[in-house]
Amino acid sequence: MNISVSYKPELGASKISDYLQSWEAGFVTAGHGAGATGGFNTSSMILPPTTGDQYATGSKTSNYAMIAESDTANGLNYVFKMFGAPSPNMNHYLWGTLDNIQLGQDLNGGKGTNFTLAENNVSFNGLNLSAPDGAGREGNPVHEVVYGLMKGNADPLEATLNKLLAEYNLSTAATFDQVAAAAPVAAPVAMPNLVLASADQSWWDWAFAA
Repeated sequence: MNISVSYKPELGASKISDYLQSWEAGFVTAGHGAGATGGFNTSSMILPPTTGDQYATGSKTSNYAMIAESDTANGLNYVFKMFGAPSPNMNHYLWGTLDNIQLGQDLNGGKGTNFTLAENNVSFNGLNLSAPDGAGREGNPVHEVVYGLMKGNADPLEATLNKLLAEYNLSTAATFDQVAAAAPVAAPVAMPNLVLASADQSWWDWAFAA
């Protein structure tokens, strides 16, 4: 799968790396965004679900948010051992397939419906990352990218983008418009703003941030 980058027109002349830094700063407003946790787009009658097509979280102190998405049904899975220590490599990790990342503001949805961003600034598609059940945390690209964003750290995502953009002799130092011009088969398109709707964020808090 080829990488594609969808973005708001006003970001066209911006470097991808600059936008990622801006999103990081917004997500970790006042240093508290690093404590944000998230959840899946699926629903459960008892415990929070541990599988879904999407995993999303918003900052606890700002309106910045992210959505991680698999193109496979229930392609993202979270391993949570109730009585296991939170720090071992084989507990509290995400596995499956990760294809798309959306970054922006104001997270909506969940509870059995797809997550959306009221202001969807950028979507990186075609990441084509995968990790099997039992992968653990270390060396697991799916976990590293999503967990990094949950902590307000886009470095793992940027490293993934650089590997994919290298096929076009580009990097995240390129502007969004430059990527569009160099990779016509994956040409970016403008992202419309969605209508802002209220969202109850308390329900998706989960132990993934442990």
